[in-house]
Amino acid sequence: MTITTLALNGEAIPLMNLKVTPTMQFAEKDQSGQSSSTANAEQGIKAKELRISGMVPFRNVAVFKRLFELAEAKDASGALQTYRVANLTAQAINFREATFSGAIDAPAQDGKMAWLVTFTLREKVSVAEKKEARAGSKTAATKQGAGGANGSGSAAAESDEKLTWFERKVLKPVNDALG
Repeated sequence: MTITTLALNGEAIPLMNLKVTPTMQFAEKDQSGQSSSTANAEQGIKAKELRISGMVPFRNVAVFKRLFELAEAKDASGALQTYRVANLTAQAINFREATFSGAIDAPAQDGKMAWLVTFTLREKVSVAEKKEARAGSKTAATKQGAGGANGSGSAAAESDEKLTWFERKVLKPVNDALG
């Protein structure tokens, strides 16, 4: 058995036999009506999800308890807490921030003296959402720029406020340098 860690907001979550399964759904609507046509209307890419499962030995009650505390944590506005996710699989698919979604369950495993904890993390602000927002802000910036210099600085300041620290300090300078 290997112990691999998953980190949420920098806090390591040690789960034995960790399995991280990424999923991404493509929403579409059937356009065939009552015919046998295969026509579909694309309705966009939905947020990615990570299904996470791993064993927590009965002797590690603190880890077990902490997982449930993290799952039910709320932020200042009363919404589910958003976590920065650190995991090799998450990194590979550009999965950065997430909230707990669906359910968390932990049945005891026969003969193993452990719980098998399973939960889902849903991407908070997906890459697709960020691309749409950037495309919208570029259009707005172009429209403002065409009307004169009035307000173009405030649009840049507003878009900076929406970026995370990592995006603002690391990704944006690289993006600007590349054009």
